Amino acid sequence: MIKYQTEFEGYLKGAKLNNNESVDTVIKTLHSVSKHLGFNISTKNLGSNEDVKAYTKQLTQAKKLPPQALKQFTAAMQHYVNMVNGL
Repeated sequence: MIKYQTEFEGYLKGAKLNNNESVDTVIKTLHSVSKHLGFNISTKNLGSNEDVKAYTKQLTQAKKLPPQALKQFTAAMQHYVNMVNGL
């Protein structure tokens, strides 16, 4: 689950996404992040660049994701943090 998902979708519609990203893919990817990390995404646990770094490190150490998926997970988390911080 993603807390503030509706707001996040609205943010993504106005954000500059990479060529291979769409609002739907970023949302689906962030849901996968939630599943892999074992908790619901919220502003309390994903609100800073330090959080993105820590969770990326945790996912890397788990060695369950190919590099491209890890890159997509990191990008989705960064988009959420950017929304939280009003960037």
